[in-house]
Amino acid sequence: MATRSARTTKPTRRAPVARRLATAATDKISQYPGFRSASRLGLGIVGIAFVLALVVIPTRDYFRQTSALAQKTAEFETLADANEQLQTEVNTLKTTEGIRRTARSQLGYVLPGEQRITLAPMPQLPTDLPAQWPFTLVSDIVSVRTTAQGSAPQALAPLAP
Repeated sequence: MATRSARTTKPTRRAPVARRLATAATDKISQYPGFRSASRLGLGIVGIAFVLALVVIPTRDYFRQTSALAQKTAEFETLADANEQLQTEVNTLKTTEGIRRTARSQLGYVLPGEQRITLAPMPQLPTDLPAQWPFTLVSDIVSVRTTAQGSAPQALAPLAP
């Protein structure tokens, strides 16, 4: 029976072929001097890519969306103000007084018995004349009139344009 106990020991099983080859390849690669630094570099690149994917890119998108939202909000407020002004104009034009006022200002409507007089504004005349004989007299007259208007009140001042 003593021989039986010797037989009961199990023989060692050999590892599968794929595992043996992978272990052998890892052992051979780890023998190279730059293997650890290359693996650290690879892990560093993966870590940077991970940080970019989870932190930097979403943060950049957040700030872009925030600025786009602010721009659209300002545009909306401008359009809302324009809409409010147009609604005020529509409400005014719904009344008879608003229609009458708009017809007078835009179309020149005149009530029976009224007469319309249109006054055109006086154009600004140039005062920079050449410095030759006939024009020096005109320049002197213009300068005297501008100083006289500013210093002394005239009797017909309310009628002057």
